[in-house]
Amino acid sequence: MTSQPAARRAQAEDSAATVGDVAARAGVSRATVSYTFTQPNRVSRELRQRVLAAADELGYVGNDAARRLRVGHSLALGLLVSSARNPVYAEIAAGAEAEAAAHGRFVLVANSDESPERERAYLNFFESQQVSGIVAAPVGDVPAELLGLEKRGTPFVLVGMAPGPHSYPAISGDNERGGYLAAAHLLAQGRRRLLFVGGAHPHVDLRLAGVRRAAAESMTPASLEVIRVQVQTAKVGEEVSRTLLDRPASDFPDGIVAGNDLLALGLLHGLIVAGVRVPEDLSLVGYDDIEFADFAIVPLTTIRHPSAALGAGAVRILLGLEDEADMRGRFDPELVIRATSLPLVGGDRA
Repeated sequence: MTSQPAARRAQAEDSAATVGDVAARAGVSRATVSYTFTQPNRVSRELRQRVLAAADELGYVGNDAARRLRVGHSLALGLLVSSARNPVYAEIAAGAEAEAAAHGRFVLVANSDESPERERAYLNFFESQQVSGIVAAPVGDVPAELLGLEKRGTPFVLVGMAPGPHSYPAISGDNERGGYLAAAHLLAQGRRRLLFVGGAHPHVDLRLAGVRRAAAESMTPASLEVIRVQVQTAKVGEEVSRTLLDRPASDFPDGIVAGNDLLALGLLHGLIVAGVRVPEDLSLVGYDDIEFADFAIVPLTTIRHPSAALGAGAVRILLGLEDEADMRGRFDPELVIRATSLPLVGGDRA
């Protein structure tokens, strides 16, 4: 004969009780629920008993990240980034560390340096250190090792990418929308020979998809060329600029969208040194709005999304304070217009 608690748990597994459900049943905040399971010493005995009773009634078990944060394991969270040279990841790390510290946690930061092998090594290291959860910005798609860690009880949250339907927590800005805003801005200036320069990353693919959509919707015909690069650094951007300089004027782009600001700054430097006038001859838009964008020799027009808030949001999901649905729309992209794409004097360019 099945016991009542077991029956309740079986029923709850089907309905996937959440942190919010437990909080509502116990009449407490989500933070109190999270602390009950991860840092019980921060919760009074009376509140702890209420939360545990509510969790038992709802069958609070299963695949929610906060439910698998294991009491007795390290207070550390792992943060895996694909390139520490990109200031965006420094901002993500700062946001993650600040949020973790506010809840008595620490963050171990690992840089895979765009290497899948190094990424796997760091994931193995995180497991050996028994981190309570992982925030990951992987080199490419979700690595099998990360999925394996989740199955063994270590939750993760992807940050900066959430391509299509996914069964794991992931938060990101709307990269497709950001790419669309960048290209639409150039098209509104009358730019008609567009070039997209970017790496092979899922979030960059979405930015390119937005650029393609803007070009397809343009009332005036516009061409779009795509140059793929291995890594998105300023050095690579400068190298791409040199290949453009060998082209005849008829094949030279008049508007460029870069996959990130580092690429854009390298392109900007190479073009200006060669005598190309920006924005008179060519308009340029980056992506990320890193601190250096506003201090370039010609301040860079770019797409802004709140990287530090993404890092903080990922930690909040790991700790069960919020879930992915709570954060929808919070990281929408914003076009920041600076001097690399100021409208030309005398109207739009034909």
